[in-house]
Amino acid sequence: MYYKNVLDKGGGIFKALIIISAAAALTVSSQSCKEGVTNGIELCLGVLIPSLFPFMALSALAVKCGVCRRRFKPFDFITKKLFGLSGAFAPIILLSFIGGYPVGAKGIAELRSSGAVSEKQAKKAAMFAVCAGPGFLINYVGSSLYGNAAVGAIILCAQVISVIILGIAINLFDRDKEDYNSEIELKNEPVSLSSAIVESTYSALRGMAQICGLVLLFSAATGIIKSVLGDSEAMNIWNICAEVCSAVNVSASKYPLEITAFAVGFGGICVHFQIFSALGNIKINKAIFFFYRILQGFLTAVLTKLLSMAFLKETAVFSSGEISAAELFGGSILSAAALTGAAICFLFTLKNYNFRR
Repeated sequence: MYYKNVLDKGGGIFKALIIISAAAALTVSSQSCKEGVTNGIELCLGVLIPSLFPFMALSALAVKCGVCRRRFKPFDFITKKLFGLSGAFAPIILLSFIGGYPVGAKGIAELRSSGAVSEKQAKKAAMFAVCAGPGFLINYVGSSLYGNAAVGAIILCAQVISVIILGIAINLFDRDKEDYNSEIELKNEPVSLSSAIVESTYSALRGMAQICGLVLLFSAATGIIKSVLGDSEAMNIWNICAEVCSAVNVSASKYPLEITAFAVGFGGICVHFQIFSALGNIKINKAIFFFYRILQGFLTAVLTKLLSMAFLKETAVFSSGEISAAELFGGSILSAAALTGAAICFLFTLKNYNFRR
């Protein structure tokens, strides 16, 4: 009890110091903060809202209309065998592939709140249904940053494969997976189409407001940090870790292609917070979630290396300057395969992990 009180007190002091430091930084670097928020607003209006809002509304609509449970019941066999989940997750996983990072989490939250799936299934799906959308990867990363849409398509394929591998591995080492298929607690009562449209629109708007708020917060923090660090290597590391749009811009101009792929697979801390927000009342182990994102980043990078060697051949990859397809993992398929094996070995450390919080 004594140590718990000490830890609680220390945690309170730490939080107070963080708030005081943030207030001081906002005062000293108000102009940098303003520029960061301005960039965040442009990002929200120009990229996030147009690309995410329709898919978030669509995922909510599919759940509220009862489509997930009725029309996708035949997918029960596939999703249970691969991921230990009911067929209701099939359209949500698909939408996470084509919609973007928080879309899967939003759909999972809708499934849970509607009573279509159990909380155990929702927590399990939230650990791996995380993927960047094709619009962002092919149009922005591939065409805009590298001048080659095929580069974006390769990263997209690599990420989709890494998500599937991760989902299968999580199910493989889940000791409680027999409990996930219970339908006893489920009470899915679909609403009328008109009500579903209104409710899904409201749900998507609320979700977008939370996402954009987090983007503005991280953009402000990035503006302040940049005023201190400048264009240094430490600033590049912050961009790669913090926010995926900044990450791909930095990595495309300064680092090998595999670093861009890792940044996409990892998603960035801002995206992680967006997912936590989109999940709502579904509480997951954040440390394990973060570990999975790192592992997904490595898997995406390794698969991007293999696919680029197979399909891009000797073609150079271009961004703002000339950047050759990277030698981050060595120049042979054998070395890339060895890294893939090493990444998969990490999964064996999860054999005794209990997915309950």
